Amino acid sequence: MIDIVISDTDDGKQIHKWLRLLLPGMPLSGIHKFIRTGRIKVNGKRGKRDTVLHTGDTVHLYMTDEDYAASKRPKREKFAGVKANLDIRYEDGDMLIVNKPAGVLVHAADGDYASTLQAQVEAYVYRNRETQEGQAFTPAPVHRLDRNTTGLVIFAKTSRAARELGFKFQSGEIEKTYVALVVGEVVKPGRVTAALARVSDEVTAVSPEGKESATHYTPLASAGGTTLLSIRLETGRTHQIRAHMSHIRHPLVGDVKYGARRIRAGSFFFTLLASKTGQN
Repeated sequence: MIDIVISDTDDGKQIHKWLRLLLPGMPLSGIHKFIRTGRIKVNGKRGKRDTVLHTGDTVHLYMTDEDYAASKRPKREKFAGVKANLDIRYEDGDMLIVNKPAGVLVHAADGDYASTLQAQVEAYVYRNRETQEGQAFTPAPVHRLDRNTTGLVIFAKTSRAARELGFKFQSGEIEKTYVALVVGEVVKPGRVTAALARVSDEVTAVSPEGKESATHYTPLASAGGTTLLSIRLETGRTHQIRAHMSHIRHPLVGDVKYGARRIRAGSFFFTLLASKTGQN
């Protein structure tokens, strides 16, 4: 029998998800059978698929040391071929803040996992962290940026940090400020309150049938027929900045899908994260 004490890293994780991460060499059908046949107990009680683990819980796995060691080994080298050339701006035991370059997805799309920021962060943490026995949490982003946006993305390294950071974003304790270069001269701050609706997978448009959306903008500097804006969102619609700036006839420079002329610039806008306490 294998005994494991749950740490803060996996606090709040459901038992079947924890097992899938802990035992990558065991097929999914084997994980379900393992739970269904009562081969896992939590604090002496039979575990169920939706049992939630908490810090300090003792998990009993009814398997031999040999089977446990074999199940912990993935069928192929973990993160083989995944590069982890990250621009890390801050890291501690609970979180990792990475500067995402333009052209990189935060999450996988169409199965292209290895090139995502998520995969790179997972590979980095896996290769550089001394994992405690039984630890199974996978680093996860607590917010996202579009592919062509460059800026800071926070990844939680523990379940508890994921919940706490998620709450801080929802409550407004952590704010995202975007900086965008737009076409034309903007001379004073403003607020756009046009409802937005998706018209295709690639375009969002102003529509009376869309969802209410609000964007604040403040000019920082102007030159050469363009203006650098500081932008803050009240809502988080897909392509909200791009659609709202186009709506007021100041599309992002180079954003041809929203009315700007094509240029060779790499990205349209980037974000800065700031808490209300003034920390960057």
